[in-house]
Amino acid sequence: MNARRFWLFAIITCLFFLGLVFQTSRYTALKANVLSLQRMEMDLLKTGKELDANIAKLANMERIEKAALQNGMQIAAPEQRIIVTDIQAGQGNAQKGSSNGRQ
Repeated sequence: MNARRFWLFAIITCLFFLGLVFQTSRYTALKANVLSLQRMEMDLLKTGKELDANIAKLANMERIEKAALQNGMQIAAPEQRIIVTDIQAGQGNAQKGSSNGRQ
């Protein structure tokens, strides 16, 4: 009877340590993944801030006008300007009005 209890206790102890090793290795792998994702997040935030700065820099109309003048471009006179309108948006409104009249 004592031998049976000993082997049962030995098997349970071995299973416990195997589970402990498995959980420890799993925890280590998950911790490495978390650190990798945190580094990736920091890189993405840095890239996002750089892109925001570039957008702000490129959206500055004075800077664009200055760069255009430096490259030999000239400001168009009012009669040289072309106004572009969205024809489809106008047709969509006209179709809505005509379809409402038919009902």
